[in-house]
Amino acid sequence: MVSTAIPCSLLPFDPSAVSSSAVDAANSTFVRVSSKDKSYALILAYVATHLVSKDDHRSFEVRAGKKSYDSDSDNDDDDDDKTTSSIVVGFGLHRFTWQQHTLHCLRQSLGTPVGTREEAVRLENLVLMAPQLGNESILRAFVDAVVAASEATTDGFFSVYRWSHYEWCWNKVQSLQSRPMATVVLPALVKESIIDDVENFVTDECKAFYETHGIPYKRGYLFHGVPGSGKTSLIQALASHCNRHVCMLQISHPNLNDDYLQTIISRLPPRSILVLEDIDAAFTKDRKKKVEHSSLTFSGLLNALDGVGGHDGHLVVLTTNFRDQLDDALIRNGRVDVHVAFAHASPDQMADM
Repeated sequence: MVSTAIPCSLLPFDPSAVSSSAVDAANSTFVRVSSKDKSYALILAYVATHLVSKDDHRSFEVRAGKKSYDSDSDNDDDDDDKTTSSIVVGFGLHRFTWQQHTLHCLRQSLGTPVGTREEAVRLENLVLMAPQLGNESILRAFVDAVVAASEATTDGFFSVYRWSHYEWCWNKVQSLQSRPMATVVLPALVKESIIDDVENFVTDECKAFYETHGIPYKRGYLFHGVPGSGKTSLIQALASHCNRHVCMLQISHPNLNDDYLQTIISRLPPRSILVLEDIDAAFTKDRKKKVEHSSLTFSGLLNALDGVGGHDGHLVVLTTNFRDQLDDALIRNGRVDVHVAFAHASPDQMADM
């Protein structure tokens, strides 16, 4: 029962939303989470799988990913890749457990729908609730644990993320088994040089050099060549070898603009390989836009690439089937440090397959 002694303006929700539940608003701690926070989608997914009882299964949503990252496929132009889906809790109040604690999560809509390029969306947030006053440390620890679990790597596997334009966060869409570099069909010297380059980049000496000279701690690669020649395989093998996540981003998405791209990159998970797929799909060689209604500018793309960096050092991979369609400024030294050409397999490579 909600105490009438609490002014409604002090609560981050309508008291009627919890009036029929076991939540004692007068003696509870609340934490509000914005839908734009990276923890938002992670919390919704966690709650859906940790409800107290079947009676708490009230409202759910199914969210399908646009594209999976099939470890058994190297068709760079395959638009028929399997979709992935996940279950999250819908709007309303949900009771769930974390460690030995029973908590509540209220997902609520805010105000009237807001128009975007794609559809009208209603702003939303969620409120986490812990019993008793002064329990914010429990809620903070819960959020930290959910985020940490999403960013953790497991021996023998690597995680694949895609940016969600709906949830404004990097969503983990797959956990794939590690791929040995020996399975990548490329000349041995090419593979060795790439491994040496990456291993040198992650050394303490190299990191200190970047920091001393004020250079963003990142390393850029351009994978270019014919479709189906191993670009995907090499990315997977690098992620496996370096124990890193793979973060996939379609640079030609119509919702992108300069500030939004900066935000996306600033939210990269630690120890990531950022893959900008089909980098030639956004601009022509003379910097004209290829995407109708896109607000992303060529200078905005360059600034975003220049701003990539982090404590652990991000690897940035641009992929294209058409290197000759790229502006020279996009792939100059400093933005792209290593160029890797992919051609049709030679007879010796085919024998190794």
